[in-house]
Amino acid sequence: MLLPVESKQIAFCSYNEEKAELQLYYHTGEVVAYHSVGKADYQSVVESTNRLDALMKLTQKGHVPFGTEAYLDHVGEMT
Repeated sequence: MLLPVESKQIAFCSYNEEKAELQLYYHTGEVVAYHSVGKADYQSVVESTNRLDALMKLTQKGHVPFGTEAYLDHVGEMT
């Protein structure tokens, strides 16, 4: 389910419970996925009166987005 985010940059977000993955859908068409996001963290975004602020707090908790150079570095550190 796509959850609307009232932001100039982010259009929607969604959550894949099976993968514990948060996806952010930007107005540009870009999709960024954050891994290891707990269901309770995502639920806090759903229930927030300011979803953008809740998302920013969540994504700054140390979650590394998939497909970015930081993610590739993170995976390299794990091996």
